[in-house]
Amino acid sequence: MIDTPAFLKSATDSQRKEYIELEGNPNLTLEMKQKALYNWAQRCGNPVNGLFTMYMAEKQTLQSQEDQRMSDIVSGLSAEAQQADKNVRGITNNLNQTKKEMDTNVAKQLSKLPKKVYYELTFATQ
Repeated sequence: MIDTPAFLKSATDSQRKEYIELEGNPNLTLEMKQKALYNWAQRCGNPVNGLFTMYMAEKQTLQSQEDQRMSDIVSGLSAEAQQADKNVRGITNNLNQTKKEMDTNVAKQLSKLPKKVYYELTFATQ
């Protein structure tokens, strides 16, 4: 079970409701959602805003560490798998799409790969 982040524990019921609606909105691009959440936190004021900023900084640190771990793994794979990883990362780093669009685009990219490359990439990065 995931612990409730401190910023949400500090938010009022209506603030939590608004956050959940923003976070769960499938029609927002990733960039729009990110901006909306930062705006939400600013509107909430402190302590929510400060805790949210700390939460997002920690989330970014963890993402950077995971990106580095994946880069280290992928660097030992075939050139084809490295290129496939580069293509997938290009999709996942594009914030001008919705989560659904991103998932669809990643699936399309992976479905184009030869089975050998697909298995090499997916098994190595699990």
